[in-house]
Amino acid sequence: MQNKKKLTIFHIYRKDGSSIFLHPFSEPGFILKLDDDYEIAGKYGHEPRVESLTMFKNDLYRLIESAVKSWISDIRFIPHFILSAVLFLVIYLTAAVVVRDPIPMIDELALALGGSITLFFVLSKKDQNSEKSSKKRLELRLVMDKIVFEEDEFVKEVEEVLHYNESIDKSGLIDSILTSDARKFGNSNPEDMKQLISYLDTYFSGKIYRKKIVNLDKLEKSKISKWAEDNKIDLSLFVMYKKLKKEIHS
Repeated sequence: MQNKKKLTIFHIYRKDGSSIFLHPFSEPGFILKLDDDYEIAGKYGHEPRVESLTMFKNDLYRLIESAVKSWISDIRFIPHFILSAVLFLVIYLTAAVVVRDPIPMIDELALALGGSITLFFVLSKKDQNSEKSSKKRLELRLVMDKIVFEEDEFVKEVEEVLHYNESIDKSGLIDSILTSDARKFGNSNPEDMKQLISYLDTYFSGKIYRKKIVNLDKLEKSKISKWAEDNKIDLSLFVMYKKLKKEIHS
């Protein structure tokens, strides 16, 4: 029996009761690869509310819809372009040669361009509702519908760290960034930890983080404070991320 590729979705409760879902599906190219070779597990610390899971499922469906639209547009772009180009030439030559009454060239071009663009969008719209698109959309939805969330001790520990971070002031959080101590996650699964860190790597991959994140623990406390305030950094989550990184590299 072929070994399945394992993926984990993490649901993390914040202290205020809001939810964070961390997963790899935001990238359209990744979500299109999903099939029965993947085994996707959902894990939580404190059980999420039904409405949170429903909203998350709807978000996944929206990601699937966007990914399928991009996918079908990419594979059908060349045929659509060729057909639109042919129509452009037909309309242009008809207007320029067949029609007896002379039409200024600018009108001929506008007419031909308008016709070709209209055809391109009509064909694209038709492809979005084609059997091929519907089949791909259904396949991906079936994969997502198999996801079951279960309680996990590692995620509980992650939530505890996050809740503690959210209960202390900014000065204490910055001290946590500067300290070299790593939090020991006694119930961690190495693969789960790696996946969670990879999702947080993506979460904190914007340019405001790239400029600082490598040398952050070498900066003065006042500079970190200003950086966090100026860029509205989610320090509580960021400190938890840093602790996970320190543990896996310790």
